[in-house]
Amino acid sequence: MKRLQRVLRSLGVIFTVQCCASTGLAQMPDLAPLPGTGSLSRPENPAKFTFVLAGDNRPAHKTCSQPPTPGKIFSAVKEMNPAAAFVLWTGDTISGKQPDKPKRMRKQYEEFLGIAATAGVPVFNAPGNHELDDANNSPSKTMRKLYEKYMSQSYGAFTYGNSRFIAINSEHEPAESKVAPEKGSKQEAPGAITSKTLKLLEEDLDANEDKAHIIIFMHHPVEPYYPKDGLDAKSVKALKKLFKKYSNVSYVVSGHEHMYYNAQGDRKKKVDPPSRTDPSQPPDYLVSGGGGAPLKKNTPGSFFHYLIFNVDGNDISPTLVPVDSKDPCDESST
Repeated sequence: MKRLQRVLRSLGVIFTVQCCASTGLAQMPDLAPLPGTGSLSRPENPAKFTFVLAGDNRPAHKTCSQPPTPGKIFSAVKEMNPAAAFVLWTGDTISGKQPDKPKRMRKQYEEFLGIAATAGVPVFNAPGNHELDDANNSPSKTMRKLYEKYMSQSYGAFTYGNSRFIAINSEHEPAESKVAPEKGSKQEAPGAITSKTLKLLEEDLDANEDKAHIIIFMHHPVEPYYPKDGLDAKSVKALKKLFKKYSNVSYVVSGHEHMYYNAQGDRKKKVDPPSRTDPSQPPDYLVSGGGGAPLKKNTPGSFFHYLIFNVDGNDISPTLVPVDSKDPCDESST
């Protein structure tokens, strides 16, 4: 059965085990593209397509406009040949963190959405702390509602061709995550995955074992460059344990750290993202947060960039693309 599944995946055939189809396994809610970025078109070849991933473009300061980098990335996507099918974004699209200023949040979202629309393909986002937190770095229900009003769901998934793409919300209210800072604290809490999210993720993975590839994208890294920037230890342990059960979880890509990082390589060097072929190994963990926000300093991955993923049956190959850009609002870059 497993061998048959691999053959069918490579041909782009969506193979569903009869028992799973009849039991109606739960899945993540359908993730909608960001407003104004269009809708998914059917792939000419379900087993062969290209998509782009980037993230973390928020302005250097809350009084600044969007930096030039995201516009350059979306412009490059527009000119790609062969064309990209869609773009995945790892969050922090706005400066945010002001639930008491909803009009300002709306204008920030409108500015980003205007830039994202220039890509000419659907853009999907997994929100980060700047979209979902308040000024005290605590997850805010008001900010989440504003995100859902102007952007999309805070988590969800979609299927394209032979693959499944899952966006996870790694920001939660203190009562849910139990890792939020005390009120009034400016110390940023680590990301966290709730038990509800974990259960829904497992059900979605169960329902999509026929897919050639599962790509998971979120804001906080499972394998960060700096430990303080990642998910809390409990969430990391739970996710890694879950991913071991599924051979088709290919990549887990995050942002939050404003840099590029391949967790499978030498952290002292810039290591290109790994390609994957069937049979699958444990997922590869990548950080792609070079979409325009102020870069981390003194790391090999401190440069603006995006990733191009080429899917070809059971094979998938990412390419790292640096972006030459400078933000006039970021004093540290001058």
